[in-house]
Amino acid sequence: MMTTEPVRTYRVNRASELLDVSRATIYRLVRAKKLVLVKVGERASGITADSLERHIASGMTENGG
Repeated sequence: MMTTEPVRTYRVNRASELLDVSRATIYRLVRAKKLVLVKVGERASGITADSLERHIASGMTENGG
C-alpha cells in the first residue's frame, strides 16, 4: 500500500503576512513561478510550504532583487 504525505500549505493571507507583502504580490509571485499555488478545497487555495520556504531562504524580494 502506497501512502503519500500531504502537502503542507499556507493560506494566501498567511503567506502574505509571512512575506510582509500584499495578497496581490503573492499572486504575482505565483504567476512568476516563484511560489506554487495548489487547490486545497473547492473554493480554497494554498501556497506550498516548500515554495514559500525556498523563497524566504533565497532572500528574494517581489521584483527578484
